[in-house]
Amino acid sequence: MRYEQFRQYGLTDDQVAIRESARTFTEKEILPVINDYESRGQYPIDLIKRIGQLGYLGAIIPEAYGGVGLDFVSFASICEEVGYGCWVVSSSINIHNSLVGSGLMRFGSEDQKQRYLMPLATGEKIASACFSEPNHGSDLSSIETTARKDGDYYVLNGSKLWISHANHADFYYVLATLSRELRHKGISIFIVERGTPGLETRPVSLHCIKRGDTGEVIFDECRIPQENLVGEEGRGFKVSAASLDIGRLNVSSRCVGMAQFCVDQSRRYARERTQFGREIGEFQSIKHKIADMATEVDAARLLVLRLAKVMDSGAKRASMEASMAKLFASEVGVRIALDAIQIHGAMGFALEHPVGRIAMEMKTLCVGEGTSEVQRNQIGDYCLGYKGY
Repeated sequence: MRYEQFRQYGLTDDQVAIRESARTFTEKEILPVINDYESRGQYPIDLIKRIGQLGYLGAIIPEAYGGVGLDFVSFASICEEVGYGCWVVSSSINIHNSLVGSGLMRFGSEDQKQRYLMPLATGEKIASACFSEPNHGSDLSSIETTARKDGDYYVLNGSKLWISHANHADFYYVLATLSRELRHKGISIFIVERGTPGLETRPVSLHCIKRGDTGEVIFDECRIPQENLVGEEGRGFKVSAASLDIGRLNVSSRCVGMAQFCVDQSRRYARERTQFGREIGEFQSIKHKIADMATEVDAARLLVLRLAKVMDSGAKRASMEASMAKLFASEVGVRIALDAIQIHGAMGFALEHPVGRIAMEMKTLCVGEGTSEVQRNQIGDYCLGYKGY
């Protein structure tokens, strides 16, 4: 049934096989253990290493650099199916392929590709992207982390906040400015290895995603060699912007996977739970909720597939399509997760039913990779002609 469903979406046999393989891994390896990871606040490093062995951490990275070299439709399918099981594990796919991996692919030196991209693609090394700061999230052009040139080194000072995989990363992909007055034209990207003097990481406590290893990354007179500059000085904003469409493809795919999980859990519970001598799925109020949930998750999936196909077509940019997919999938995901709690009633807050946890995790994706407000501004600019490809 699932095979025929995705054939209807226009996926090839190979793309369907990749999707089914990712779902099989999720069902066998992730779903049985992920609640335990969350309750203990334990980072799922073993699962992340495992998906590295499967090639997911290098899904769109060329084979020459240790990756698999898949198309974007296959990449989106992997992100969705792994996201069905775990926000954090699918997040690592995002960082390795888009935020860090695509930047190194397009702008990194050959030495950087050999030292960082290849072990990144296989999961031998874990990367963390350091963009957001205590005072700056959406407005990256105003970041306060500074870099100054000192001979053959750059010296970094500042801090990054809300950084995923912070305390387990082997290296950090860091946005810093050589001149705050120049705003986006002063921004550069640097690779900082764990163990570099002046680098410190601290965990940040959250209400949810306790297994996500979210932290603060601090740079105090942190000296890094000039060969760890990615691209050219002052081009970091362009380097990071080039990764955003791929990052939003991952996030929107992840939202679809999590929303589909909530739909599946709700369908199951509606057939198992009885009230007044009937399955609750027989009541019109529940039936209509599930009908709306199923329709919306499918609409979100189609927007994601459109985005992936535009990117596979070789288009230079897909920013409007990426913003549409990310906005719709994240906001639909929140609605679906909240409806799933309503269908479960009080059980929606019990640890054995993950829909309550997923509702909070889903809301984070309305903020991460560009808030809903940022996405609406971007879409509006394209629609009104203030921006163009």
